[in-house]
Amino acid sequence: MAKTFYYDSNDTLGITIDDGAFGISGGVLAFSAGNVVTNEERVADQSISTAVSSFANVNASNGDAIRFPFSSDKKVDFIAVYMNALETHDLKFAKEGATGNQYDEITDAHFSSNMAKGWHLKEFTEVTSDNYMIYTYNGNIEYLTETIIGSKLAFEVNPEIGMSEVEGFNTEVNTSIGGVEYAVKMGDPRTTMTMDFSSVSSTFKNSLQDMEMEVQDYKKFIYSEDGTTGPFHYVRLEGPINFKEVSYQRYSASISLVEQLS
Repeated sequence: MAKTFYYDSNDTLGITIDDGAFGISGGVLAFSAGNVVTNEERVADQSISTAVSSFANVNASNGDAIRFPFSSDKKVDFIAVYMNALETHDLKFAKEGATGNQYDEITDAHFSSNMAKGWHLKEFTEVTSDNYMIYTYNGNIEYLTETIIGSKLAFEVNPEIGMSEVEGFNTEVNTSIGGVEYAVKMGDPRTTMTMDFSSVSSTFKNSLQDMEMEVQDYKKFIYSEDGTTGPFHYVRLEGPINFKEVSYQRYSASISLVEQLS
């Protein structure tokens, strides 16, 4: 599979997350709002540090749900979730159908139990809806800290050989009044990755620009070295993507990514 960016293409950060319950009756999956999940906003707050809590399950037909309510139809072709410890229960994903409050499970987006700490990602055929929800299945979800839903952008070509990685020590070195040098560790080291493309199509350039306009330099997203298999890097753009026309409708591009620690 190709190297891929997975990003929030629908400004999930700008909506108010709903919590409530799901129920299946007569084969119909529905959502009912209610104050049952604690800290549900953490599911899309640009942080993998703190988990949603009280995200409980009763049985396969009843349990807690978290809804992403958009004001208009949004296209989605992947979902990624981050667990901050081993999660032993399943998580499902669904979209609202044409009939109000009747949801369709996206079966290719079913996260099975025993998810290790880290990112887990599912791709599926693109769907469109104004409401999406994640919900419990066979037990309480305890370690979910972040969810990204949106559009994937697979590279049409790989970056040039020699992609650079720079390890930042994240340490501040100071000198005391007496001339003694000392260091203060501000956090764990983090990596800056720079990738260069010598020639990409105008189509791929436009797709990169669409992503750039959405994430800018503050929204975090996932860079995968190999599609859904990873490894996955939680990153943000260090600055604008640099494009240069090198021939008719062909462009060079340079992208700098900063790995995020939380």
